[in-house]
Amino acid sequence: MHVPLPRVGAHGYCGHMITEAGDTKMPEKISTAVRIMIGGGPAVLARPAGALLVDDRGGPFHRGVLADLGHTPDQLRHLNALGFDPYAYAAPAERVPTLAVRLWLDRLAASGPVIDGAAELAVDMERRLVAAIHPTGAAERLIVDVDGIPTLAPGLPAQLAPGTGPALHSFDRAAGVLLAELVGMGPAAGEAAAALVDVLDRRGGPADVLALLDRVDPALLDPALLAPVGAPIEAIRAFAAFLRASEDGAGPLCFGDELVHGRIAATLADSWIVAGGGDHALATAEALLAGNPAARVTVVAASIGTAAANTARYFELRRRHVADDGGDGRLEFRTGAEPGAMTVTRTGRYAEGGVEADGYAAAAGRARTLPLAVGRLVRWARERRGQVTGSLLFDADRQYLGYRLHFAAEGLLHQVDVTGAASWFLPAEVFAVELARQVELMGERAVPPESGSAPTDLGPVAEQAARLAAARQRGTVRETRTMPEGWA
Repeated sequence: MHVPLPRVGAHGYCGHMITEAGDTKMPEKISTAVRIMIGGGPAVLARPAGALLVDDRGGPFHRGVLADLGHTPDQLRHLNALGFDPYAYAAPAERVPTLAVRLWLDRLAASGPVIDGAAELAVDMERRLVAAIHPTGAAERLIVDVDGIPTLAPGLPAQLAPGTGPALHSFDRAAGVLLAELVGMGPAAGEAAAALVDVLDRRGGPADVLALLDRVDPALLDPALLAPVGAPIEAIRAFAAFLRASEDGAGPLCFGDELVHGRIAATLADSWIVAGGGDHALATAEALLAGNPAARVTVVAASIGTAAANTARYFELRRRHVADDGGDGRLEFRTGAEPGAMTVTRTGRYAEGGVEADGYAAAAGRARTLPLAVGRLVRWARERRGQVTGSLLFDADRQYLGYRLHFAAEGLLHQVDVTGAASWFLPAEVFAVELARQVELMGERAVPPESGSAPTDLGPVAEQAARLAAARQRGTVRETRTMPEGWA
């Protein structure tokens, strides 16, 4: 199916036609190629000179419900060198207003050509790299030819369903890994592999997969199973539990981002479980407590992360709402065990960590997945039996700048650079688990958690983006498939 596009857009770009397979058919008139950055936020500092910025301003600084950041001017003082003076908006020990950061980021975005909207990359019928741009509020798309390597800063990936993990972040991913493992087991698992293919072809869900395994080879469902199939099966169990909970739960079941970004109302329930111990879980708790004066919130986690525990947000939440710290008793922390797969009581309440509540918000981790903007490029490469590979980017001082994706097929190579918060979550479809873990450890060492910041927070992302821009200008971007000496 072909989707028509405008012949000439507001910016003078020619119209093209893009197919569902990811190829774009272009008219005879060819538009001028442009450098492009998709996504922004504090990573907008990485925008190449003169590049078109496409950003829907969908992050917490623009759509979030929280009035203040989790950090103070003292914690963000290094941003002064990048054009933002936090002391102009708050006292040294006060929290910095979100609006101040929003205005700073808007000024940065408007310092060059910008379109408010979203975009995805594709390969056209003449095998050139193009970007399909969806301006906010517009009915049609613009297609531009891409000059050089595009930069992506998609922000934080989606949050995980309880009981799953970053590498097995979706049912499709878990089912695919399970199938690969069953095939690798040879004839002994041949029947189970064939049955799984049949279920997936019929678009079966997690419960269907578990039912077929129980019918074909019940031994695979043994929780004590140490074979590689154990991990994807446990993830599929968790997805099945999440779907059951969404059907059986009487109250709201959501992800923390939906509350922080204002897509779900805090007033949908008066008692909430927030699963997770990082700052995003704390932000979720704050959104609930601020948005619903009647809300009582229990944060359930193995522990409160060191970085989160050093934020001004954490201290303020405890002072205002934790009874032992003199607060009103509306907030409680239950630590000691990682939140598991969803559990719903007979009365439709959610249960976790010995607590029951009417609402549940998951904020326990994020997916290691490819950015949405490269979805068509992935299909283009794989449908042509090509490859999608990745490498890490560093500057001359061995500071991490992000990762580069390589899409190779039919003798062509298209590349995309990913920076910002998303760059700390190496896609499981491309990078090895061990390398992803090494990058996480590198972030912990590069950004001491005692600072109150994680590598994905405002300050570290802005600094990383500025370093990437500087390294490009100097020609000192270093590409590697392994960790540099000193980080490994």
